[in-house]
Amino acid sequence: MTENAHSTPASKQAEEAHANILAAILVSFLIALSVYGLGSPDPVTAGHAYAVEAVR
Repeated sequence: MTENAHSTPASKQAEEAHANILAAILVSFLIALSVYGLGSPDPVTAGHAYAVEAVR
């Protein structure tokens, strides 16, 4: 058992690589989304909230 302690099948390595790539893409997308959200103006200070209140 100690002989094969550091050997991993190629399919398992490929699966882990795909999971890591997918996680990196997802995290990058969420970071970009949050940066975009921080850059958009606040509806209250921009005056857009009044249009929402008028509908009510």
